[in-house]
Amino acid sequence: MVAIDQILDGSLLSKERLLQAREHYTPSGALPPEQAFARWTQRISVQAELGSAREIAGLSEEELAAMEAEFMRCPVRPRSVRVRQAVPAGLALASLGGVGLLLQGLVGGLGAGAQPAMQMVAATCLLIGLVVLAVGFLSAFGTLHLELCHGTTGLYFGKLDEQHPWVHKTMALTHYPAADEYRQRVLRERGWLRGVDYVMMKEIVRVQDALEQALPTRSVAERLQLLPAPQKSGAKSQKPRLVRVTSQADLQAKSAEAPHALNAVRALHG
Repeated sequence: MVAIDQILDGSLLSKERLLQAREHYTPSGALPPEQAFARWTQRISVQAELGSAREIAGLSEEELAAMEAEFMRCPVRPRSVRVRQAVPAGLALASLGGVGLLLQGLVGGLGAGAQPAMQMVAATCLLIGLVVLAVGFLSAFGTLHLELCHGTTGLYFGKLDEQHPWVHKTMALTHYPAADEYRQRVLRERGWLRGVDYVMMKEIVRVQDALEQALPTRSVAERLQLLPAPQKSGAKSQKPRLVRVTSQADLQAKSAEAPHALNAVRALHG
């Protein structure tokens, strides 16, 4: 079954081709957190970044918190039972067949009728073990992109706290008014900013830049060459004048010196 799935995944009947043909439309009802997280991982692996972010950004705070808790519980994507069992079983069968063939070559004391039968059994075990090993490795490589998307999905649902790797990138986007308005609206209406909000803010900034790139060249050049409006000639800037503030001690000293100065003047005129 695993080998058949691998063949179909590369054909026109693969799940990815079918999702692309119907714009990744896969409706589902309420799922347990484990299955819901696996579903989001699958959708992120086949959809564009913006398409997945728009869907996740519309979830409630409770749903986002449940997905974050699921990723914290299982940060690495669990492999299927078939893949986990295929590699040990293949190794065991291949080792058994190899040891049997080695013993047949070292020990030749068996009867002439029993030796070919033992060789056949050992060769069969070796062949089956190698086939099972090949199927297990193919299945592991076939789900490698899902394992990578599992971590990306965790970044989408994670809070933008001090441990999130996108927190500085999100802070840099807040200098744009449109992105900062989105940030404030999310904080008011939903709650915590999450990794998916960084993707949305980044798209808002990209759209703003694209609008500026669509402006006519003449208007952009005029805006660059425009000087600020000159000030009116009548409005002269007045320099501030420094005024000395007399302290209470200076006033008392002057009042004490005033009688002495009056007596000196009377002596000169007398």
